[in-house]
Amino acid sequence: MSYLQKHPGITRSRVNNFVNDNQWKDVNIQAVLYDLKVGGKPHVQLEVWSAPGQSRPPFAHAVKQEFKTAKVGQMFGPSWTTHWFRVTVKIPEQFEGKPVQFLFDSNSEAMVWSADGEPIMGLTGGGGGERHVDYALTPCATASEPTRMFYVEVACNGLFGNGDYHQHPQDRDIYYRLSSAELAAPNLSAWALYHDLEVIVEMAGRLPQDSPRAWQALTAANDIVNAFEHTDPSSVDRARTVADQFFAVESSSASHQVYAIGNCHIDT
Repeated sequence: MSYLQKHPGITRSRVNNFVNDNQWKDVNIQAVLYDLKVGGKPHVQLEVWSAPGQSRPPFAHAVKQEFKTAKVGQMFGPSWTTHWFRVTVKIPEQFEGKPVQFLFDSNSEAMVWSADGEPIMGLTGGGGGERHVDYALTPCATASEPTRMFYVEVACNGLFGNGDYHQHPQDRDIYYRLSSAELAAPNLSAWALYHDLEVIVEMAGRLPQDSPRAWQALTAANDIVNAFEHTDPSSVDRARTVADQFFAVESSSASHQVYAIGNCHIDT
């Protein structure tokens, strides 16, 4: 029996520490998910207008109001209030040839709007599996990108309300911190490895624990951690090879074929 089989809990903890944004983020996969990041002026300019009370003003009304300078680290609230951000970004030359995203984390729910009032996408800040804070600006930046302006409507509530959503009434006095508002160039290969590993770890944890495939998944996840070195960019490709070999294994012809079909629900 291998060490991995004797102590599967230790291996699972090791793999989870490799993936998570925790105290090991400077040396685990989190360290290579972005090639570049910049924030603050002149690259990112933030202005905000806070709607009165718990009103939900439409776009046409909000953008005509007087906006004030805002910055990362500010707190916004209380619960159920709405805050409109006018965002002006200028992608610098060093992003040339790279995909560029705007990362905006208000630790709450938010909506990105175009300058002419088209809703573009929803954002969910904070931690957890629902986290989605990236808005794609361009798949490949040029050396002289135009200045872009758009709006972000921030709602001071989480995905399921404020505080414990089983509690009624919910907490009315929660404030949310704007944690990030920056331009980033994602490392697409590293993100592919991250998502592959998410699937492998889930398989290791959710398949029957005495099944060969569960052990194969845990072994592959451990091998990926062994192959990775945050100071060596080529190690990402070596680790992805391990993932590719794991996914290349086919089940028998008698096995069920299962298809996953997603749908966008109304507040996406």
